[in-house]
This record gives sequence, structure tokens and C-alpha cells, in this order.
Amino acid sequence: MERQMETDQFGQNDAQLSSALNEKIHYLTDLNDSLSNGDDLKVYQLMDPQRYAGELGTDSDTPIAPDHFNLASDLTAQLSHHLSNKLIDYLGTTYPFFYYHEYELGRFRIYFGNWWDHRMFGELDPINVKFNFDEDAYKILASSFALEANNQRVNDDAMKQLGEQNERITKLISEQDSRDKRKEAVRAKLKENQEKSPMPWEAGKVKEERQQLNDELLQLTQTDEEAANGRATIKENENKILALSKEETILSLEKKNIRASFGSFEAFIDNNDHLYDKYLESLTQESQVSDGE
Repeated sequence: MERQMETDQFGQNDAQLSSALNEKIHYLTDLNDSLSNGDDLKVYQLMDPQRYAGELGTDSDTPIAPDHFNLASDLTAQLSHHLSNKLIDYLGTTYPFFYYHEYELGRFRIYFGNWWDHRMFGELDPINVKFNFDEDAYKILASSFALEANNQRVNDDAMKQLGEQNERITKLISEQDSRDKRKEAVRAKLKENQEKSPMPWEAGKVKEERQQLNDELLQLTQTDEEAANGRATIKENENKILALSKEETILSLEKKNIRASFGSFEAFIDNNDHLYDKYLESLTQESQVSDGE
């Protein structure tokens, strides 16, 4: 009897093992067939059945397929490359201002615009149908939209400060002659001060006057040095202002393109947040059209 029970247990275990292996074999076969048939919708379902059911509102009575994507997770780069083909075609219509560069298998950098000096804006994740925007670039764009409501720009304060600094340095350069005359007068007063033989009760006053004259001469000399380096500083500031102005031009182009496609920055954000379900819905419609034919 005991031997019979052991035999039954082994038989049950083998049956369960065989069923589990067959389920995994079926999963990989299904994934392979979907890839071969170009059925990206099915591929997304197989990669993440839980998310697929949640995002697309699958009938709650329909059981969610087991998640066996770990069996193919080492092929993520190849799957990402495969899935990017239809996804980038779709994004080309929805986000016509984004351009993509596959810098290594299955990994894509996003570039905003095809104009001069366009910038890298983040990366595209075809597996999760998601934009991973560069944090700094996105923050600057969001700030630009927010400031626009008050007729302001991201770089206005920085450009104003640089402009004011250039005006101050230009004034210092133009005042060189008057400073030279003042230095001569200060030196003459210093010489006169040093030649004094004050009474003991006047020594402190004479010493204080000498310190004040020395301080003024030092300040004038330091101003001379700043003025001497002023032209280089002005040129450097002008280059900075030009770079900031270019950035404002690029931001203006980016905002114009977002508005042309989405109407507002808020609509752009909303579309990004729902990109997965919007894209898979488009694949569903494409599949239904194909079936109808």
C-alpha cells in the first residue's frame, strides 16, 4: 500500500511537471509565432498580461494568462528592437517633432526637432511604450510653458544680469582717464601725509587719513584690473547671452510644435501618461481592420 501511494505521488508530480513545462513551451511558441506574424499586440499581452488586461480594460471574467516573460527576459534588447518598428511609425504621426536614434540594439535616444542645434530629449522604451525624458530638458520646457503665462522666459533674468554686468564694465573702461587723474591726486595726498610731522594728539588723525588714502588707491587699482580684463569679460558675456538666446529660440520651436500637435502642454502630458493604452488601442484597431479584410 505504501509503495502504491509513493507511485501515485510520483505520478501526480510528473503530471504537474509535464503540464507546467508544456505551458512554458506553449508560451514561448506563442511568443515566437506572434513575432513571426508581426502581431505586436499579442507580444505586448504575452510580455505583461497583468498590465495589458488593466490598461485595455479586458473583460474581468476573462482569466489573465500566466506571466512567463522571465523565460524571454534575456532577449529584451532584441524584442525592443523588433517592437520599435511599428511603435516609431505610430509616434511619427502622434509626435511628429520627435526623432529617434538607435545607439545600441533596442535602445533609442529621442531628439526634439530636426532643426539646427536640436537637443537630445531622453530615451524611448519600446518594451513599456514609454518616454523616459531627460529630467533637466523636460524641466526647462515645463518652466518655459509656465513662465509664458506672465510674459516671461526661462533665461530672462540671466540675460538681464549679464547685460547689466557688461554695461557696468563698459562704464569702467570709459572712466579710465578720470581714475588715472584721481590716482595721481591720491598719491600726491599720500606723499603730503607721509611728510607730515604731527603733534602727538594729531598722529591718530594723520594715520587714519593715510589708511583711507591707501584704501582708495587699492580700490582704484583693483578697478583698473577689472577694466583691463573687461573686454574679454564682455565678449564672454556676449557669448553666454547668445547661447541663452539660442536656447530660448529652441524652446519657442519646441512649444510651437507641441501646440500644433496637442493644443497645449497639459494635453501633451496627458498623452504621454496614457501612451501605452493609446498605442495598444491603435494596434487593436489595426488588427480588427486586418481581420475584416
